[in-house]
Amino acid sequence: MAIVTTLDTAAGCWHTQSVDAVVAFLETNLKTGLTDAEVAARQAQYGINALADANGHVWLKILLRQLMDVMNWVFVALGVVCYVLKDYITGTLLIAVGIFNTGLGYSQEYAAERTLAALRDLSSPMATVLRNNGDVITVPSEALVPGDILLIQEGNTVPADARLVADVTNLEMDEALLTGESVPVQKQLVVLERPDEPLGDRINMVYSSTIATKGRAKAVVTATGMATEIGKVAQQLGKKAMADRTRMQESLNKMYVYLSFLAILLALIVLASVRFKVNYDIGMYAMTAALSVLPAGLTTVLTVTLVLGGKEMAKHKALVRKLKCLETLGSVTNIFSDKTGTLTLAKMVVVRCWTLGDGHFRVESRGVVPQGEVYKIQTDGCEVCVDGSKHLRDLATAAALCNGASLHYRPEKEAMQDNSDDDDDGDARAVTNGGPTEVALQVFASKCGWGKSTLEGQEGWEFVCEFPFDSNVKRMTTVYRHGPTSETQAFVKGAVEWVLPLCGGESEKTQLILDTAEALASQGLRVIAFATRVLKSEVGRRDQVETDLRFVGLAGIYDPPRPETRQAVLEAHRAGIMVHMLTGDHPATAVAMAREVCILKCTESVAEQEGLVMTGPQFDGLTDDQVDRLPRLPLVVARCSPETKVKMIHAAQRRKFISAMTGDGVNDAPSLKIADVGIAMGKNGSDVARAASAMILTDDNFATIIRAIAEGRRIYQNMQRFLLYFYAILFSCALLIVVGLAVRDPAGRSAAPISTLEMLFLYVVVTPPAGLLSVQRASPDVMKEPPRSPTESIFNREIILDSLAYSVALAVLSLVAYLVPLFVHGGIQGVDCDGNYQVGLCDAFFRGRATLLVTYTLSSVVIMAHCRSYRRIEWDMRGLRETFRSQTIIATLAFDFLCFGLFLYIPRVATQGFRILGITWEWALVIVLVFLLIAIGEGHKWVKRKLLRPLAAHPVDELLF
Repeated sequence: MAIVTTLDTAAGCWHTQSVDAVVAFLETNLKTGLTDAEVAARQAQYGINALADANGHVWLKILLRQLMDVMNWVFVALGVVCYVLKDYITGTLLIAVGIFNTGLGYSQEYAAERTLAALRDLSSPMATVLRNNGDVITVPSEALVPGDILLIQEGNTVPADARLVADVTNLEMDEALLTGESVPVQKQLVVLERPDEPLGDRINMVYSSTIATKGRAKAVVTATGMATEIGKVAQQLGKKAMADRTRMQESLNKMYVYLSFLAILLALIVLASVRFKVNYDIGMYAMTAALSVLPAGLTTVLTVTLVLGGKEMAKHKALVRKLKCLETLGSVTNIFSDKTGTLTLAKMVVVRCWTLGDGHFRVESRGVVPQGEVYKIQTDGCEVCVDGSKHLRDLATAAALCNGASLHYRPEKEAMQDNSDDDDDGDARAVTNGGPTEVALQVFASKCGWGKSTLEGQEGWEFVCEFPFDSNVKRMTTVYRHGPTSETQAFVKGAVEWVLPLCGGESEKTQLILDTAEALASQGLRVIAFATRVLKSEVGRRDQVETDLRFVGLAGIYDPPRPETRQAVLEAHRAGIMVHMLTGDHPATAVAMAREVCILKCTESVAEQEGLVMTGPQFDGLTDDQVDRLPRLPLVVARCSPETKVKMIHAAQRRKFISAMTGDGVNDAPSLKIADVGIAMGKNGSDVARAASAMILTDDNFATIIRAIAEGRRIYQNMQRFLLYFYAILFSCALLIVVGLAVRDPAGRSAAPISTLEMLFLYVVVTPPAGLLSVQRASPDVMKEPPRSPTESIFNREIILDSLAYSVALAVLSLVAYLVPLFVHGGIQGVDCDGNYQVGLCDAFFRGRATLLVTYTLSSVVIMAHCRSYRRIEWDMRGLRETFRSQTIIATLAFDFLCFGLFLYIPRVATQGFRILGITWEWALVIVLVFLLIAIGEGHKWVKRKLLRPLAAHPVDELLF
């Protein structure tokens, strides 16, 4: 056996050391773990448990991406053209806009990247360890250090390299990431001889980023961070979260290309209007035409909007791992949800039990506190406190020993310090470790006086082996040896229909057991069956152990629905979303819970439920054609397996549904991966499920899914509002530029209604209202509208209709604002007024431009208010309050009027900079036109309310049934 001298030299031979040697070298303790002081010292020595950033210098990549943005270079190119035309002021400003937009885009995207990094940290894997006197705690995987005692369970992604040291139970690891071997490796608690044993053959080691596909174990961390085997090959598990681009971002990138061609086309139209005889005025006109359709910084703003939306969802306990799902959430038509812990509280308690010998028992419920009486229910309905029932003892023994959960108490002083408002399970001293079902059974056994600690410590039961719960056979088996009698006994628990066929000599009582289980399940209880067998020979295969069993009894576990679940389901129905419950429970239990939370109607008869309720085997037994012929997919699937979930998602996809699927186990990963929105559980979910998901619920709450869908709809709605406003403004400007070609000076040359500097000013003043639209609150009807089609363009029929209406109205009114002063003052009398201002001759032209600028600027605020909703009145008292309570609007208007004063009434700035003049009576015209735009917008909405289909979804009953 090799001798270890330093941690570096130990890396290659941990597998050759005995458990005692490894523990001694790492100076740790298998029962108590490390103290906080030891952890801090080792972190200072070895660093955090994280791989080096494979993405390099993020800031540099973001900067390069901004420098490659075509729009920014367009501004620079136009600035160079201005220099060629010897307009140095405009040229400098255009180049400055390009540089400023690059810097702004960089700062926004870098801030967004920082936010994404923070969200990734929130969803990073956690590790369960022993620390500080043996407390079982969950810590971020980055906090692990060599010497930490790691508890590995099925579904965990191992956070560091570790040596197995104890409690190795049927542990199988998927090490394909390291070895390329697709078959899971069976791990054992042995000492290997060869120091150069291949990684795949080191069966007493587990490695960072590999996955526990079965079983559990205790291990001591031997290497962290870049010192791990995965660190040595600089490889990471999975893709970088949230690096994906959404369909909307991709479509906008394509639109950028189209708009660039449109900008060139408009410039060519201007040049062609004078047969390409270009002077300064025509060159600036062509430049203004090109600028009128270029949406600078649009994709950056949308990216930031998405990221901020993801950050907002994190506040509501939904962590977005993929930005794509923010768009998809608004299209979700069906939610396939687990029951336990999602629709329910996962605070399970045994409230009923039953044995063949003694009949029914009622168990007092006090959360995880093993206190409370057990009463036998007599045939006349009276209850008698139980004292010394052999049958109940057998049931409690099976519940305690066929169980992976543990229950112990902390000192009272420590419990009082750590207790929080969220701890409403009872005594804060109780510390549990294990799934909610097993904890409930362990508490029940302790109430009867036969908890695991008592049986192992005082009664002489010694653990031999375990056959863990398998979703395919829906049962679990443990084998114990009883010291005083030297008997080896198997204890089995699981679903009634999977345990009962294994029991011999019970045929005459089978129907009674099934009827009792059905009665308990119809009360909404999760029914667990227990059986046992004394083994006469050595432990063999699972099928050899789980045969000829003796039936022990039934336990009825109540898991109350979350208080908010019923309202959340109803809200989903109002939003046009079907809710399906997929559970491993008995059909009667599932139906009772589905009725309680309104997934099924309470008045539904058994006949009416036909097709709405199925079991997993029934659904799996149907061919795809038979599933497709069903009038609707079942709303409740009991005894559901992971394979059933996958088949359900495929069936939904064939019907063109957009599905959200919840899951927490390793076997749920395939369904989470193929679902449109895979949702993993953050509290009780496995690392594998979280890695396969698009979103993680940190509170495992169904109501959070509904909040996330509402937030997803709000984000998408705001992006539509933002784009509607942006393009209504830009296209009206482009339309104005094109129509303005008809206005010519005495030399027959077109005179631009908007100067290049005015165009740049408009870019500035329309941006704050656009940003305000991107962070608007959701409309009151956002969860009353049906889900939108995922193939629907962001420019749907109503958006296009609104864009046309607002852009044409704004263009026409702005044209009026331009032409009225122009012809009242005698029209354009000067030639080449932009390049050579002539007092008196260019005044009418410049005053028309000034009136247009003021009208257009103030109208942009009106358009912003109209874009807040598609059909709701926005210029009533409610809308006015919302508009003028906004600090952004007040600041924008103040800035606008300050600029009007500077640009219009300082002669040199007006005539040589913006090519405009101060206005007088034209202010009255501006006010009339602005109010006219308000009336046109509200009239447009009134027509839509009268002629178009309402946005609200169908009533619940009509939608579902």
